[in-house]
Amino acid sequence: MRMNKFTISRRHGFSLIELMVAMGILSVLMLMMTVLLDQVQKSWRYSENRIGQFREARVAFDIMTKNIGQAAMNTYYDLIDTDEDNSPDEYVKTSELHFATMEASKIGGSTDATLTGHAIFFQAPLGFSTRFRNLNNLFNGRGYFVAHGSDIRFRPSFVKSEPKYRYRLMEFRPPAESNQIFEDGIEEREADQPQAFTKWYNQTGSAGDGSFEEFLNPLAENIVTLVIAPRDSIEVADGDRKETHSEIAPDYFFDSNTIIKKYAQQVPPLVRVTMVALDESNAVQLQAQSGAEQPSEVVSALNGLFKKTDEYDADVIKMVDALNEERINHKVFSTLVMLRSAKWSTFEGNNTQQ
Repeated sequence: MRMNKFTISRRHGFSLIELMVAMGILSVLMLMMTVLLDQVQKSWRYSENRIGQFREARVAFDIMTKNIGQAAMNTYYDLIDTDEDNSPDEYVKTSELHFATMEASKIGGSTDATLTGHAIFFQAPLGFSTRFRNLNNLFNGRGYFVAHGSDIRFRPSFVKSEPKYRYRLMEFRPPAESNQIFEDGIEEREADQPQAFTKWYNQTGSAGDGSFEEFLNPLAENIVTLVIAPRDSIEVADGDRKETHSEIAPDYFFDSNTIIKKYAQQVPPLVRVTMVALDESNAVQLQAQSGAEQPSEVVSALNGLFKKTDEYDADVIKMVDALNEERINHKVFSTLVMLRSAKWSTFEGNNTQQ
C-alpha cells in the first residue's frame, strides 16, 4: 500500500471545561467593568451636580462683589446750623448719598421672609432704569441680604407644585426713577440740620413707584448667610493688612451718616464679603425635616457668630466645623472688595479740603 506524500495533522477543539472557565473569567471581568463604570458615572454625576449648584452661587457672588466695588459717595463740605439759631456753626463733610451695613433683621422693609446674617445698602452708578435708555451713569440704590422663605412670589404662575422653602441671596434693585435717596433726608438739609437716612433702603418714601418687596429679586438659592465687614487701609488692626477687622467697623456695622466724625460721609476703602452656600440635596433634606421653618441645623451652626470682626477667622472655623458635623455639604466664598471711588481720610479739621 502506497503512503501519501503529506501527513494530515489532527486538530483538537476546546473542551467543555476550558470553555466554561473562559466564560467564567469573561463574566467576572465584565462584572468588574460594569461596577467600575457605575462608580465613575456616580462620581461624575455627583461632581456635575455639585459644580452646577455652586456655579449659581459663584455667579451671584461675582455680581454682588462687582456692584459693591462701584459704591460711591459725592462727599463735599457744607455749613450746618446745629443749634438752630439761624447762624451756621460748623463746616462739615456731607453727602446726599448713603452707604450702610447692618443686621439684615433691622432693614425694616416689608417682606414675609425671615432675614438672616448681614445686609449692605449703597448707591452706585449702575445705570439701571425701566424708563430711560442709554443713561449708563444713572445712580441706583442697591442692597444685598439673605432671606429664608418660599418661592411662591418668584416662580411662574403656571407652576402648581408645593412651595420650596429655601435660603436665598436677595438683591434690592429699584430702577433709577424709583431711587429714594435724594428724597431721604431732604427736610434736614433744607433746615441746615444733620440729615437722617432712614427710608430709602426700605422704600418707604414717596419717590417713584413700587414697594420694597417689589424690587427684591433672588440672585441664588441655598445661600445661608452673608457676612459684610467694612475695613480701612489707613489704620490697620495689629499692623497686618491681611486681618479682616478694622477700627471703623469692629462690630461689622458701618453707617456713612452716623459713624464717628472722622470717618463720616465716606465709603470704606475695603469690604470683606463672605457668603456660605449649601448643596441642593442638603437643602431638600433640610426642608423635609423643617418644613417652612428655618432648619435648626443651620441656625445652630450660625448662632452667636460674626459679632466681632477680630473673631472672624475663629468664627469661620466654628461655622465650618458645625456644618461638617451635621454632614451638610457647603462652600464658603470670600473676597476683599476694593471700592474704587473711596477717597479715604481720617482728617478731622475744618475748612480744609482732603
